[in-house]
Amino acid sequence: MAFEGTADHDGQRLDVFLAAHLPGVDRVAAGALVRAGRVTIDGKPKIKPSTWLQAGDRVLADPPPPLTAEARPVDLALPILFADEHLVVVVKPTGMATHPGPGWWEGSAVNALLHHLPRWRPVGGIATPGIVHRLDRDTSGLLVFANGDAAHQALLDAMRERRILRRYVAIARGALTGEGVIDQPLARDPANPERVIVAPEGKQARTHWRSIAPGLLDLKLETGRNHQIRVHLAAMGHPVVGDPWYGDGEPGGMKLHAYQLGLAHPVTGRWLSFTSLPPWIGIIK
Repeated sequence: MAFEGTADHDGQRLDVFLAAHLPGVDRVAAGALVRAGRVTIDGKPKIKPSTWLQAGDRVLADPPPPLTAEARPVDLALPILFADEHLVVVVKPTGMATHPGPGWWEGSAVNALLHHLPRWRPVGGIATPGIVHRLDRDTSGLLVFANGDAAHQALLDAMRERRILRRYVAIARGALTGEGVIDQPLARDPANPERVIVAPEGKQARTHWRSIAPGLLDLKLETGRNHQIRVHLAAMGHPVVGDPWYGDGEPGGMKLHAYQLGLAHPVTGRWLSFTSLPPWIGIIK
């Protein structure tokens, strides 16, 4: 799809422009398209979502085809810890999206599950089947997916009522010791909707943290806002090591992992508990 910027678009951000011209694409999806190399300005591919347009710029966008009946099975490594006819618990690796979206239509945990469990028939939408909660693409760890309407609704209710236990482990910059609660409201960054910032007008967000060893933290979410742990720790001056958005983004991946998951089975009521430690846990002395 080709578009030409007019005088009205002079000084407008590229992601804002794309969201206004591409059907079904918001600013977050537009930014993902740009970073995936599917957008050029006057033939130049190395651009950013925040690039300012000038009158006369020729914007060429190549969005992927829309999803059809359902997400496609893809052969991707995805450890499965538990699976029955009602739910599935997996360990998502760093760099894998939870569900399909712009830039990773066939590289998500949902795509992998559809391959490894061909008889899995989840609910919840063509791109987000069986989703109960999500992990950021840069965060690894435990995820639960529902199979069937009744199980899906029961798990969604449990998540909303905070009856599902989720704990994280992270390596933070600096010698953070002791324990505490971070209670700071979060909102989307107006300058970049893919980022989250601490904002007085934002939604309530509370993170409980406890130092296990210098720099190694055990964290529990009281609320589940997007990027919550990452933004809260960065606001304290102790960003997660390797965080590409709020920290140094050093090679080796972000050191944040959802290591514990506990929930009542949506049908039997039996308490299920899962633990998965990340491979980098051993680097802490």
